[in-house]
Amino acid sequence: MTPRLNDSHERLADGERIAPGSDRAFGAAFAFVFAVVGAVAWIRGGEPPAWPFVVSGALLAAALLTSGLLTPLNAARSKISPFLRFVVSGACLIARPWRIASTPLPRSGFRRICYVIWWNILLLTAGLLLVAGAGEAYLRLNSPFRSNDLAVRFVPNQGYLLEPNREMRSTNRIDYWVTTRSNSLGFLDREPKDPEHVAASCHVAAIGDSFVEARQVAIQNKFHVRLEEMANMEYPALNVTTTAFGILGTAQTHQLPLYDEYARPLRPDLVALVFVSNDFAGNSPPLYVLEYGYDPDKIPFATAKRDEDGVIRLLPPHSEESLSRQEIPLWLRVLRGVVHHSYFAKWVQRKAGLSLRNNAQFAAWAHEVARLPGYESFLDGWNPADVAPRFQYRGAESLTGIFVRQELPPAFQEALRFTAFALDEFQRRAERDDAALVILATHTMGPTQAPLFQRLAAMAGEREIPVINQYDYIERVGGNVEDAHFRHDWHWSPQGHQWAAEALMEWLRENPQVCDDE
Repeated sequence: MTPRLNDSHERLADGERIAPGSDRAFGAAFAFVFAVVGAVAWIRGGEPPAWPFVVSGALLAAALLTSGLLTPLNAARSKISPFLRFVVSGACLIARPWRIASTPLPRSGFRRICYVIWWNILLLTAGLLLVAGAGEAYLRLNSPFRSNDLAVRFVPNQGYLLEPNREMRSTNRIDYWVTTRSNSLGFLDREPKDPEHVAASCHVAAIGDSFVEARQVAIQNKFHVRLEEMANMEYPALNVTTTAFGILGTAQTHQLPLYDEYARPLRPDLVALVFVSNDFAGNSPPLYVLEYGYDPDKIPFATAKRDEDGVIRLLPPHSEESLSRQEIPLWLRVLRGVVHHSYFAKWVQRKAGLSLRNNAQFAAWAHEVARLPGYESFLDGWNPADVAPRFQYRGAESLTGIFVRQELPPAFQEALRFTAFALDEFQRRAERDDAALVILATHTMGPTQAPLFQRLAAMAGEREIPVINQYDYIERVGGNVEDAHFRHDWHWSPQGHQWAAEALMEWLRENPQVCDDE
């Protein structure tokens, strides 16, 4: 009988059962993976996340001390491994230089452990890619559109406004997809009413930033529209009408021309200023530009500026001129590109609350401002390297959060003076035009930002301007303040707009003289 030659190939007919990897190797592999996740987050900067290291330590301890605890997890992994192994093997066969798919499993020793760890990493990667692919397909099929489409134009004496009579799209790709048509003035509101018609009514003009612009909700859900409906249902004889003038990324100094150009011709009975916690910084030119990169003396909105005599004056908008921009790191450019083009990556970024901002650019702009004539003392008392540019509820202190301090650096004290100047100007205009003035402080000035609200209330109190605290109203009616904003966006949700309208309506009930001349 002819002897059978040794065959290095496996035969399917043999029915050989492949034993799963050991629990100890499984634990070591995934402990390594979670440690890498934590290390990458740590290297990127900021406060290191605790959970990856906790999970990694627990898996490693279980693997070394009592690997039996990992048996159920390893068994579950082994059941899906054949499918993932098939996917990875195909990829490995295509990339033949690795030759991993054809490498037999070492019988023992360090090489076996390395082999198992490497395979677990590949299987985990394949699993993540499959999940990402499925998520991408699902989100693309179920998302009305991918990105914002908000065309803007520069209007002399006003700054940047939306293009008039144009369909605008807004989304954060997870909470809302809203399509709205701008009116003939370039605001996301109903078509403005005829001044003669408004003159026969009790007219309320709302002025503010993105909370008033409210691109996140349909027009019929906006707070000023809800206020008009509630007021006319309760007091039909008053014939209440409302308009809203809001521009993204503005504060009170920037909004003064909105009153002069658009609100004043309507002769409002009430002007409602919507105040957000970042408005203190927004009213200061050198602090404002750290968010957008403008030259502090050439901001494309009306700006408060102290002249050589120490008097604060309002300057008109300037054509945009930017500060120098740092080279964005390659990894951040790649990550931004992935997030911009991928529905699933954007969803993950929103869910995880990850910031794609270049904090190094923020600090570089701060130092560049301090080198400009007239801003030499800008950095006295604070270090921009320790500050996050926007709202920051964990980790680094935010630019807005510095206003919570009891003792403010000189630049932030000056920001309060600019804010006071803006309130003085609004009050002067309201008194001249025989209009009442009220401030609506948004839910962003809740307990964690209480010192900000106290500063605003004190500033308004000195001028006898009433302040409505939306957060307090929500608490009084038994609402959950988390429902006032979107889960992944701090702007008002439809419920937040409803509560804002109700808070204003409550104030109108207590101050009927605003609408009743008699």
